Amino acid sequence: MLPKVLLAIVLVAMFVGGIASFFWDDIRGLGGGIGSPEVRGEILWESDRLAAQLGPGGWVTHPGEGGDYVARNVRTDEQWTFGEAVAQREITADGVVLQPDEHTLRVQREGSTQTATTEQIADAHGDDDLWPGADIELVGVSDEHVAALTCLAPSRAGLNDDVEGGTRVLAGIALEDASVAWTHDTEVPCGIDSPTMAYPSTLPAQQYLLVEESEEQSHAVDLATGEVVREWTGTRRSDLTIQGEHVLEPKGEDAVAWRSLATGKALATVECAGARAGDPQEITRQLGPEVTPFVECRDETHYVRGDDFVAVDAPPARGPVGSDEVSVGDTLVRHTGDGFALRDAVSGREVATVDVPEDAEIGRFGPLGRLISFTEVDTGGDRPTVHYRVVDSTSGELVLDSGEGMRGGAKVTPEGEIMVTLDDEDPTGSRVWVAGTKGTS
Repeated sequence: MLPKVLLAIVLVAMFVGGIASFFWDDIRGLGGGIGSPEVRGEILWESDRLAAQLGPGGWVTHPGEGGDYVARNVRTDEQWTFGEAVAQREITADGVVLQPDEHTLRVQREGSTQTATTEQIADAHGDDDLWPGADIELVGVSDEHVAALTCLAPSRAGLNDDVEGGTRVLAGIALEDASVAWTHDTEVPCGIDSPTMAYPSTLPAQQYLLVEESEEQSHAVDLATGEVVREWTGTRRSDLTIQGEHVLEPKGEDAVAWRSLATGKALATVECAGARAGDPQEITRQLGPEVTPFVECRDETHYVRGDDFVAVDAPPARGPVGSDEVSVGDTLVRHTGDGFALRDAVSGREVATVDVPEDAEIGRFGPLGRLISFTEVDTGGDRPTVHYRVVDSTSGELVLDSGEGMRGGAKVTPEGEIMVTLDDEDPTGSRVWVAGTKGTS
């Protein structure tokens, strides 16, 4: 009799196991996996389309049905299909998709695709001894142009090819019709060891682009004309911060100047121990309009107010936040017994005290903007995963509580959107979320 009972138990267990396996995704959803109810906040969009990329202005590009890709605005629900996609695709704040593919740049809108080639850039540059580049890379965008980088050389070469006589040339490609509006020789040789440049994927339009020629030389280019408006010797790109038409630049030891690139005029200077241009947490060193420009000092922070600086007795955040205030952009943060207190650095207004775990640290995956992210990293698995708690720095309101198990390297916009992805070894079990501040960004 007993063996029959055991056999029945085994059969029931196998049946239940089969049902559980068949509905595994649904069970995981109920228990905190895919579609996890632990992911909460101002969720604007979620999907299992893992190849999604976040851009400015609420725009996302992601795989659609049938292999085509979609441009979608998670704020307005506007969307359109643009066909095939390459890995480095970008999208502007106006919803224009930019795709560099070998030696061609595709500029795409709904119902329209226009192209610019390195052959056209070489023609516009006008040096008959230089061949068109083998590839093209995006490095900046303005309201009217996208800045594209290519290698012009005595023989056909790519940007990372060491070729004698090769030079990296910038071109301003008109967003309206993909024509080459201007070119600029950066005087940086082609090759893998040359200073890197990168496209500011989630930033709004720029006015000027910083070019680092070497460790000792940098310059700023007007994206409207391609003209060099200012040059620095003994200064790296990481020593500068641009916002709009202005730049924070070193001025001797322990001093930083606030200068107009449009007029060339120095408007104000601040001196303090360890003075350096405020870090926008963006490799292009562009500070979005949501943050007051600032200078970081050893023990204090100075903020631009009009044509002058205002000092605040709070050093930049460099690690865990304690009971003393530290600055994160233009927000002051300190730990209290009830959470983290936020205060507007410029006005002095108390914003809120946010409920964040005591051992959370401030995330530094920029660019700086309206969001402040607190992170807890779990290193106990095969690879580190992150729990994100993200708040609106202007109100203290919760934007996203991701729960545990997210991939590192979340994407944010300075306007107030963030994209996080579930870390799952099985891609079919992963999911992506975009959250944002209340109202339009």
